[in-house]
Amino acid sequence: MVEPVGAGKAVKILHVEDNSDNRRLVRRLLAAEGYQLLEAEDGLEGIDKAIREGPDLILLDIGLPRFDGYETAAAMRAFPSLATTLIVALTAYTNPGDRERILTAGCNGYIAKPIDVDRFPSQVAEFLRGKREQVEPAQQSGYLRELNQQLVQRLFTKIQEVEKANRDLSARGAQLESLHRIGEQITSQLSLVTLVSELLPSLAGSLGFAELEISLVDPETGRLVSWPPPEPRKAAPAAGGEGRLLEAPLAIQGRITGRLRARVTAGDLSAADAEQILRIVASQVAVSAENARLYEGLRRQMEDLRATQAQLVQSAKLAAIGELAANVAHEINNPMTSILGYATLMLDEGVEAASRTDYLKTIQSEALRIRETVRALLDFSRQRDFAMERVDIAQAVKDTLALIRRHAALSNIAIQEKYDPELPAVEVDVPQCKQVFLNLITNALDAMPHGGTLTVAAARDGEFARIDFADTGAGIPAANLEKIFDPFFTTKPAVKGTGLGLSVSLGIIQSHGGTIDVKSEVGKGSVFSVKLPIPTTPPKFS
Repeated sequence: MVEPVGAGKAVKILHVEDNSDNRRLVRRLLAAEGYQLLEAEDGLEGIDKAIREGPDLILLDIGLPRFDGYETAAAMRAFPSLATTLIVALTAYTNPGDRERILTAGCNGYIAKPIDVDRFPSQVAEFLRGKREQVEPAQQSGYLRELNQQLVQRLFTKIQEVEKANRDLSARGAQLESLHRIGEQITSQLSLVTLVSELLPSLAGSLGFAELEISLVDPETGRLVSWPPPEPRKAAPAAGGEGRLLEAPLAIQGRITGRLRARVTAGDLSAADAEQILRIVASQVAVSAENARLYEGLRRQMEDLRATQAQLVQSAKLAAIGELAANVAHEINNPMTSILGYATLMLDEGVEAASRTDYLKTIQSEALRIRETVRALLDFSRQRDFAMERVDIAQAVKDTLALIRRHAALSNIAIQEKYDPELPAVEVDVPQCKQVFLNLITNALDAMPHGGTLTVAAARDGEFARIDFADTGAGIPAANLEKIFDPFFTTKPAVKGTGLGLSVSLGIIQSHGGTIDVKSEVGKGSVFSVKLPIPTTPPKFS
């Protein structure tokens, strides 16, 4: 065993070698002699560890990748902390001048490779005891010039590599920014037709593709179908056409929904970059296509829902008209009796001219009364599009009460009306609101089969116009109070109620931004309160 230099303190040796087998061998040989071993796999790592660890000896392989031993030694000597550090080259170079080049680069000597396992520890110990090798001054300048030329050439090459890496990095950054912007455009598109027919073709060039083609899985057949279908006169491009043909699957949560194909002709787009870009775009197109499909399904469902709601509103309206039919018949029959009676009298030749004039005035008055009744009924029953207009809501309530006054009178029900003259106008669909009022009024009348009082009031309640319909009927049991707005819930006989009136009424008022509240006490009656928002902007005049 060779006695290590520096008794009482382990000598620290840094071994810079890219070959793991050589590192393992040196570690085994020197660790057995009591040396502390540090290791680095290339020149740059060796420089870093040498600065941080301050070794007593650096064993430096000359044939290192990226940054060879000559460059590493010269770079180490440039640091003040390493200017006098012992550096010994391990080299297999045997060409003339190699020794001089090693020493000129800054090494203090060298040990030939492959190392002699029997002599290696003693060779290392000799250098630690002070052995140094030097090159003749006359030779040194030539080798130094050669080394400087090599370093300058390597430096120039490195600068070119760095510049190219910076250009590539800038191009990749711009590409990523473009992909991000394009991705936002793709994923925010809810129209599949626009996505395929307009957006993707316009973005193909920005992505480096000559063309893009989408195929989607047909949900009925499970087959891939080109979208949009190719025109008869313009067949899809063949796979063997000009440029590279790439494809990527469209997938949502592992479910294949289609395929994206691209033809690449741009010379500055590598195969790896093209495939990566296509995969990124495919994932975004898959999300957009799925969103478009879901949006279209939701749109159809909303259309069906609106159609169903319109049918329910009309059904409830016709049901209310059915309950009014008998009263409307009375409203028409009474004036019709007068008309027929006076017309018959006028046929009597003995009627005086003055009396005939009075009869005609009566007939005219009663005919106008019939016309107003029929007009009000037709206006109420007509199915029409939702149309908002700013109106005096109290007048709409009065018009509705006119349809049931006779029925109320025959049922021994008194109607009391209280309207705030300062109540602002509201913006509503008048026929629909009249339908709500009629439903609440008829319900109130039905709750008082033995007579009573219906009090209708309209007043301002904060930012709302509130219309109250209070009856003195039987009231609603607490068990039913939470269900009265449920569709098809009714306590009326089957021939009299559909269970849709209150449900549809609530839907109408909510569509106006309002509410319907109810308070009831068994034996004392109920109060239904309709609240409609008062507009915050002044009315527009044409």
